[in-house]
Amino acid sequence: MKGLSAPRIIRKLAFAISLCAGLSQAGELPSLADERPWNPADHPGVKLPAQELTAQLVYQLLLAEIAAQRDHLGIAVDTYLDLARSTHDPRIAHRATEVALYAHDLKAAQDAISIWLADDPASSGAREALAALILAQPKMPDVGDQLEAVLASDKENLARDFRNLDIIFMQHPDHEGALALAQRLAEPYPDLPEAHYLVGSTAFIAAQDELALEEVQKAAAQRPGWEAAALLEGRILQQGDSGKARSFYLAFLESYPQAKDVRLMFARYLVELKDYRAAREQFTLILKGVPDNPDLTLAVALLTLQLKDYEQAIPLLERALELGYRDPDAARFYLGEAFEDQKQWGEAAHWYGEVSGGEQLTAARIRVALMLSKQNQVQKALDMLRAIPARTPEQREQLALAEEQIQRDAGDYQGAFDTLTSALHRMPDSTDLLYERAIVSDKLNRMDTLEQDLRRVIALRPEYAHAYNALGYSLADRSIRLDEALTLIQKALSLAPDDPFIMDSLGWVQFRMGHVQESIVTLKRAYAIQDDPEIAAHLGEALWVSGDEAEARKTWEGGLKANPDNEALQSTMHRFLH
Repeated sequence: MKGLSAPRIIRKLAFAISLCAGLSQAGELPSLADERPWNPADHPGVKLPAQELTAQLVYQLLLAEIAAQRDHLGIAVDTYLDLARSTHDPRIAHRATEVALYAHDLKAAQDAISIWLADDPASSGAREALAALILAQPKMPDVGDQLEAVLASDKENLARDFRNLDIIFMQHPDHEGALALAQRLAEPYPDLPEAHYLVGSTAFIAAQDELALEEVQKAAAQRPGWEAAALLEGRILQQGDSGKARSFYLAFLESYPQAKDVRLMFARYLVELKDYRAAREQFTLILKGVPDNPDLTLAVALLTLQLKDYEQAIPLLERALELGYRDPDAARFYLGEAFEDQKQWGEAAHWYGEVSGGEQLTAARIRVALMLSKQNQVQKALDMLRAIPARTPEQREQLALAEEQIQRDAGDYQGAFDTLTSALHRMPDSTDLLYERAIVSDKLNRMDTLEQDLRRVIALRPEYAHAYNALGYSLADRSIRLDEALTLIQKALSLAPDDPFIMDSLGWVQFRMGHVQESIVTLKRAYAIQDDPEIAAHLGEALWVSGDEAEARKTWEGGLKANPDNEALQSTMHRFLH
């Protein structure tokens, strides 16, 4: 059979996958005439069978190929598969696989690949086809025998083969099937860390964290300092106790301080935990190794900004710009924020003015207008806002909310109400506009509109905790429908159990219902999380009514010292102390 040309290696894995999944019918099945001649150098260790080129064999080859080219795929698949079984020639098995994949006959393709691997176990094409076959099916196919043969055929590259399997299995939707197959394949290789890692990673995506942790720790013990295993162990621990996860990362990085990927993952996890100071420390250590990386420079800058360390944040933001950060307008916007937070209006306006486009352009112009309003230039701020072009619904919403905020801060509640109402005519389902109008309606004592808008928000966003809270608090503050108010606030707390402002509402409705001691416990818990002046006002009032006037005074005075201009706190103190 030396004259028979070999079919081409499957063009690309992506193309094979798309064929298997039935997502692409583009193009024609390549013909044998297009293929390069078989090169023994490409297939070391493969001895082609001594096969006589009989008339029957030629007839079957021609029949199969003509049938394939004329889209009689059932005949082509059956004929090529019979030929592959009878000849044990890897070239024919390859062609049988190609035709079966093209025909979307996955069972025939699996049979053909089995023959191909048996005849040429090191074939990269056969392995790619097997990977395509696995990924093409929603349930893990019965390919254990084939994969065991692949692993057994190349003991020198076992670690690589297990890593490749991990890539395939992690993409497969049948997590339980992938785990079962991973365990079967890993069993003969108890001393191979990659085998344990494969079981650990598939157990993790199958939500079997205990097994995943056990296996990845075996892998780590067999290969100390292996970052891949450490990353997986960290992800598993993050699913449970944050203290254990943090301890693991710190211990690993103490032993392997150059493990950049682990340090980066730890830093990101600290951001998730909102431990910005610790996250900045980790990002800073990473940045020392790559001081000219603009992305890391900006990351450290933003964490520093979060900590309100403006003296360090501003040079880092400027450095990110010098290094060519990919979104310079974002860096300029953050610089504007840094100066605005310090009430350095001129510098802030300069950097906001440097924003030239992108998502930040409208936001930067709005911030300049808001700064003008803070400097008692209300009309100038409103004129600036109204001159900003709004090209999208999102921008129209942002501008309406900004205009309403300026009017509300200036005490023009009716103007703010009218602005929101006008915007809602164009965007009637905007939950942000509805929520803000409800808040303004409270100031105008328009309980009907407040309740209507908040119930509409709840209908549109049933998981929005603050809508339930705002409605419940409004009822409680007026001492009306207190049972309903309690139910609404409890619903809000179930959606956001650690929110101090919702806890404050709960304490306030408890106080209004006459449960004073219970309200004090709740309000103290809220105040411990967030020393907000309105929470201080409520807590002080509950303490005063309970008879603990000294503690009430202490709470009010502490809140007033930190927030001397807060109207709610001043009003409460005036009622009881004058």
